[in-house]
Amino acid sequence: MLFRWLFYLFFLQGKSGFEIGQTDKEASRHRFDSTDVTRESDFLSFHEKTTLFEEICEEGWFIYSITDRYVYFVKISPVEEDNFETTISIEKCSKLSNFLYQNAEKLARCQVETFLRITKNLPPSRSKVLIFHSAPSSGGTTVGKLLQSCDNSKLSLLIVGEPPFLTSLSLLYNKLSIEELRNLSKSTIRFSTMHQKSQQTIVFKSRSSCTKIVPFIHSALPSVQHFFISRKSSTDIISRLVLTNSIEFQYPIFSFLLRFGQYFDINWISSWKEMELEIYTRIGPKNDLEFSMAQVYGALLNYRRNRQYFVQDMPFVEDLISDTAIHIRPLLDLCEISDLAIPECIEWKRNAEEQIQQTWDTVELSEEDVARVGHLAELLQQDVFLN
Repeated sequence: MLFRWLFYLFFLQGKSGFEIGQTDKEASRHRFDSTDVTRESDFLSFHEKTTLFEEICEEGWFIYSITDRYVYFVKISPVEEDNFETTISIEKCSKLSNFLYQNAEKLARCQVETFLRITKNLPPSRSKVLIFHSAPSSGGTTVGKLLQSCDNSKLSLLIVGEPPFLTSLSLLYNKLSIEELRNLSKSTIRFSTMHQKSQQTIVFKSRSSCTKIVPFIHSALPSVQHFFISRKSSTDIISRLVLTNSIEFQYPIFSFLLRFGQYFDINWISSWKEMELEIYTRIGPKNDLEFSMAQVYGALLNYRRNRQYFVQDMPFVEDLISDTAIHIRPLLDLCEISDLAIPECIEWKRNAEEQIQQTWDTVELSEEDVARVGHLAELLQQDVFLN
C-alpha cells in the first residue's frame, strides 16, 4: 500500500506516457519466500520523468509485474563484461524474476490499456519462440541449463529462466476475460522478444503455474510452441519440493500460517496459493506435504487438461541425464539446433555433477504420507472439473 500511495503522490497520471522512477533498494520488500512472484509493491520509487514507449523499447528494459491495471517494467545493465543475452540466460540466471528484483536500476509503469494499444502493431518475433513448462522441483532448471550449453554464444539459442511476465499472466487467469488475457499474452510476448536476433530460438522456461494459460497463448500466438518436461514419479517431485520449501521459506513462520490458514491470509508471505488456486482450494492443505502436492498437481493436471497444445513425446528428466546423447535429440530438433552440439551438452553434464545430484535430493516420505498423496491424487482425478 505504501508503494501505491507514493506512486499516486509522486508519479504523473498521464494516460499515454510511461512513468519512470528511481528505485530505492534499501526500501525493497522483504521476502519470506525467496521464490515469491514479483509484485508492484517490491520497490519504493520516486518519480523522475514521463517518457515515450521508444525509451522502454531500449535493450535492458523488462516486464517486471502485471496487474489488472498496470504493466510495470524495470531496467537493468549487463553484468560486468557480459552482453544482455549472457546476463539473462538460464546459464547464469536461473530465475530472471529474482535477478530483476536484485538488480533493478529504474522502474516504469503504464496502464494496461495503453500498453495493449501501443504494442498492438509490434512485429512478430524474428525467429522461433518456445515455452518450456515443468512441475516445480522436477529438474526443469537443470534441463534448461543442459540445453543452453549447446550454444555458449546465445546467438542461436537463448533460454530465459522464469520471466516474470509469464507468471503475472498466470496470476491474472482468474481476473481477466478470455479476450483480455489473449491480447495481453500476445503483447507481452512480442515485447519480450523484440530484441531477438534472426535465426535465434528463444525458450522461456516458465514457472509451473503457467500451464493453465497455454490455451490463451496458443490462441493469440499459435506459432509459439510449448513443451513439458517432468520426472517419471510425481511422488518423487513432491518429496523433492517438500525439501526445497523447507530451505527457501522462513519455515517456522510459514508452517504456522499454513497450519492456521483458515484464520490467516498467507498471500503476503507467498503467492503459491494464488498461483495454484484451483488445486489448492480442492486439497485444502494443512501441512507441508499437502501444500507441496497442490503445487505439483496444479502443473500436472493443467498439463493433462491442455495436452493438445503441447509438443508430444518429450523425454523424462531421468532419461535426459542418464543418456543425454540419445534423449536430448528431440529437444535439439525442437530448438532447431544441430546434433553436433551434443558433445557440449555431455561436457556440461560432467562439469555439473554436484548441481545435477541436488536434483535427485529428496526427503523420505512415510507410508502414511505416500498413502495420503495417493488418496488425494485419486480424488483430484475423479473431479470432473479437472478432466
